[in-house]
Amino acid sequence: MLEVTPGGAAAVRPNVKPQNILRDTVISVAIGVGISLFISLAQPAEFRLRILGYGAIMGAFINFFCQAFDYAYRRWGLKPGSEPSRIALGGLFFVGGCLGWLVSTLVAIQLTLVPARFLRNLFPSFIPISGGIAIVIGLLFYTFGLMQERLRKSVERVKETEFAEKELDLARSIQKRLLPPTEIDGETWRIAARNLAARFVAGDFYDVFPLSDGAVGVAVADVSGKGMGASLIMASVKAVLPLLAEQRSVAETLTELNRRLVLELGPREFVALAFVRYHPDGSFALANAGLPDPYRLRPGQPPLALSAPGPRLPLGLKAKLEYASLDGRLEPGEKLLLFTDGLPEAPSSPGEPLGYVALERLFDGDGSGASPSVFLDGLFARVHGETSTVLEDDWTALALERK
Repeated sequence: MLEVTPGGAAAVRPNVKPQNILRDTVISVAIGVGISLFISLAQPAEFRLRILGYGAIMGAFINFFCQAFDYAYRRWGLKPGSEPSRIALGGLFFVGGCLGWLVSTLVAIQLTLVPARFLRNLFPSFIPISGGIAIVIGLLFYTFGLMQERLRKSVERVKETEFAEKELDLARSIQKRLLPPTEIDGETWRIAARNLAARFVAGDFYDVFPLSDGAVGVAVADVSGKGMGASLIMASVKAVLPLLAEQRSVAETLTELNRRLVLELGPREFVALAFVRYHPDGSFALANAGLPDPYRLRPGQPPLALSAPGPRLPLGLKAKLEYASLDGRLEPGEKLLLFTDGLPEAPSSPGEPLGYVALERLFDGDGSGASPSVFLDGLFARVHGETSTVLEDDWTALALERK
C-alpha cells in the first residue's frame, strides 16, 4: 500500500492506515485458520480447536513480519512496481513467512496449543509451506496496494482535468466579457464583429472605443500563439490601445505601441494588429501591422483591398519602426472589413489554405447590401462550408458600415 509523502516528494512510504492494517490482518488470520482446519482433520478431536487457534496466531504473525519487511523495503527507497522489486519482495516475504511460522509456533507451544514435538516434527515441511503462503499473501497485498495507488492517482488526474477545464471555461468567459458587444450601433455607422477561438481562449481580439474628437477607434489583432499566454497579451494590448490612440494618429499609435511591446514581449511573441480611426463623416485612417489587408466592400463593385504603406511587420518584433497610414472615405452603404489570417489560411478539403482569392468570392460580391451582422454570419458560414470543420486557428472579423 503506497502513500505519497507530503510536499510532493518522489519517495513513497507504506500506507499505514488502520483500516488497511486491520483488513490485511483479518485476511491473513482467516487464511491461517483455513490451513489449520485442513491440517486438523487428520488430528485427534481434542487437538482440533487448539490447532485452529494456532493457525490464527500463525496468520497474524506471518502478516506482521511481511508488513514489517514491506515497510522497511519501501523505507530504503527502492522503486516499487518493477520486476526486480517483486523478486526482492518475494524473498523478503518468504523470510517473513518463515519467521512468522516460527514465532507463532513458539507462542502456540507456550500457550499449550500445540505440543513441543509439533515444532520438531513439522519444521522441515512447514518452512516451505509457510514461506510460500507468505509470498502469495504478501505479493497479493503489495499488488493490491499498487492498484489502489494507481486508482487514486487516476482519480486525482481526472479531478485535475475537470478543474483545469472549469478554469479554462472561466477564462473564456472573462475574455468574452473583455470584448465589446458583437453589434454596436452609432449615429452614422454600425459595427458587427465575430470571434471564434480555436481553443478555450483566443489569441485574436477586436476592440471598438470612442475617442474625444468624436471619432471611433476600431482594432482587430492576432497575438502569436494560442491559449492562456496569448490571451494575457491580448488583454494587455487591449487595455493600453485606447490610451495611446487618444492623442495620436493611427500611425503614431502603432509606432508607440510597438516600442512598448518590444520591451515587454519575448523573442517569439508579437501582435499583428490593424487599427482604424473612423470619423462620423465616413472618413477614416488605417494603419496595419502584420494583419491581412482590410477590404472596402462597395455595392455593385468588386471588393477593394486596402494596403497601408510603410512597414508591415507585426508589433513587438523590431524596435524603431515608423508605421504609416492610409486615408479613405466610406460612402453610405459601404463597409470596411477587417479580419485575421485564420480565415484565408483555413485548410480547404484538399488540405491547402483557402486563400485570399477564394475568400473574396465568399464575400458574396458586394455583401448584397446586408447588415454587418448578417454579412459576417453568412461569410463565416460560407468559409465553414469550404474548409475543415475543426478550427486550427482563431477566426476574427469586424465589419464597419456607414449608414
